[in-house]
Amino acid sequence: MKRIILLFGVFILNSLTACFAQTDYSHYLDKAMQQLEAGDCDAAQKYYNVYKELSGKTVVSVEVLIGDCGKEKTYNVGDYIDVGDEKYQVVYIRDGGKHGLAVLNKGWQKLYYYFDLYVTRKGIPTLDEMKLIYSNRDVVRLYDIYWTCTPEQNSRTLFFTHDFSTGKITTAHQDSVNGVILLIHRF
Repeated sequence: MKRIILLFGVFILNSLTACFAQTDYSHYLDKAMQQLEAGDCDAAQKYYNVYKELSGKTVVSVEVLIGDCGKEKTYNVGDYIDVGDEKYQVVYIRDGGKHGLAVLNKGWQKLYYYFDLYVTRKGIPTLDEMKLIYSNRDVVRLYDIYWTCTPEQNSRTLFFTHDFSTGKITTAHQDSVNGVILLIHRF
């Protein structure tokens, strides 16, 4: 968003400069930016090409934005992803960083008190996901005991704690053990 605001300032400057020229083609540049904001990469490229052809000018910052338009964002383990108002840390990636898991550490608590909010609404990692997170625990510095749950086909949910300092997985009752709650974001 900051890049778009900066580029909008560049366009305003270009528009003012064009006011003093005999022919003003900046409206094509403005349309290109509008299309970029709307996510229509092809239309943005077309308007920008018309601008370049008619004005004989190029705008490097717009070319970079058009070049990046439509490219899928990739992440590395340890990066942060904005999810709503929260920052989740990437803890596992696949497909070259296009997909994976990110977590938000909610701290030590008994799961029983937060069951509805964390398990049924926002979600904590399944046991399989927790094993993937465990494989990168040193990179993201996760060394506590974490809650995990896995829904079964018979509508039961099995609860576990996974001790990242020892690797030990223990079956747990949701109101008997403290552990750290990690909220999960799958991307």
